[in-house]
Amino acid sequence: MGTAARIRGLRIRAGKPKGEIAQSLGLNTAWYDDLEQRDDELVSSLTLFQAMELASLLGVKLHDIFEVHSSPDEHVALVDLPARIAQHVAKEGITVEQLEEKVGWELRGFLESPVQTAAEFPIAFLQALAHSLGLDWLSFVPE
Repeated sequence: MGTAARIRGLRIRAGKPKGEIAQSLGLNTAWYDDLEQRDDELVSSLTLFQAMELASLLGVKLHDIFEVHSSPDEHVALVDLPARIAQHVAKEGITVEQLEEKVGWELRGFLESPVQTAAEFPIAFLQALAHSLGLDWLSFVPE
């Protein structure tokens, strides 16, 4: 079962109408419909915090939406990621700009304000960053 079908099933199980969920997330109904119809829509359009709110509204943890049955080995706070990035850059002998090319996203804003950036960028950003750092992006999800 894909992410979209899981979201739809969890919403139905929670007995909540689409409009209520959409409004709680600050989305219009058409945008929310995409979450229930397209598997990649969640990571490409919602922020980490919106996805966590979606999970809460559905009565589950974010890991459940992605059908991950175990927690990551480590948890990494968003505020600790700039230091992790600096360590990675130093270890690999690359510049932040080279890491940005690898990640496919600008990192300057994130390095200055990781929580604010995570509140503005889609999950796809965190997935790309985590992959480049050798981390599981779900390790950024607070417990």
